[in-house]
Amino acid sequence: MIYVMSDMHGCFDKYQQMLCEISFSSRDTLYVLGDVIDRGADGVKILLDMSLRPNVFPLLGNHEFTAAICMSWIAAEITDEQIDALSTDKMGAYSEWIVNGGEPTIESLKRVGRETLGDIQEYFQEMELYTEVEVGGRSFLLVHAGLDNFAPGKPLDEYGLSDFLFARPQLEQDYFPDKFVIFGHTPVQFLRRRLGEAPSASILRRGNQIAIDCGCSFPGGRLGCLCLDTMEEFYV
Repeated sequence: MIYVMSDMHGCFDKYQQMLCEISFSSRDTLYVLGDVIDRGADGVKILLDMSLRPNVFPLLGNHEFTAAICMSWIAAEITDEQIDALSTDKMGAYSEWIVNGGEPTIESLKRVGRETLGDIQEYFQEMELYTEVEVGGRSFLLVHAGLDNFAPGKPLDEYGLSDFLFARPQLEQDYFPDKFVIFGHTPVQFLRRRLGEAPSASILRRGNQIAIDCGCSFPGGRLGCLCLDTMEEFYV
């Protein structure tokens, strides 16, 4: 079976429970649509677990992107003294990371060795911006945030990094008549409020768009998972 999850934000326990819920095995495939880290305490723990599983494929989220920018100059050694010595530009990037929930990740990175930091950097670099999957006669485009600056007929490789990482979904947009677009980034609770619906923490389907960020790290939120073979939904 092929599964999709997104926006775990450091909730290692929910991640583990979901793997049990779907009876995930070496015969299955899991795509994780970014934002594994930040906000919750155990994002690095999830990353390291994912990196050891050859059948788990991560996409880059905006939180991994921000972390990767900062790790390019702090991966050698993360100390309070080094952080104090940052330039204005670097401090700006670091501050943005903190504001967006990066402190638990930074604290975790301080406790891992240099070799593990290097492994995490390489793992970030391997993450794709999008992937296309064919399952059971259905076509899927998997992305972190959606698809900004959409134009019919525009090849996917002509979209920019920000189009995939920072988009806010336009639920009235019919992107591809023959392809489902699955994304996270924006919690479904906010999307449902925008639609005038009750803010249920469940996967949202509108036409060929499927939003799967169920606010895992927020009060009342859940981790959602979608099976692409059956379109069955799972929750923790």
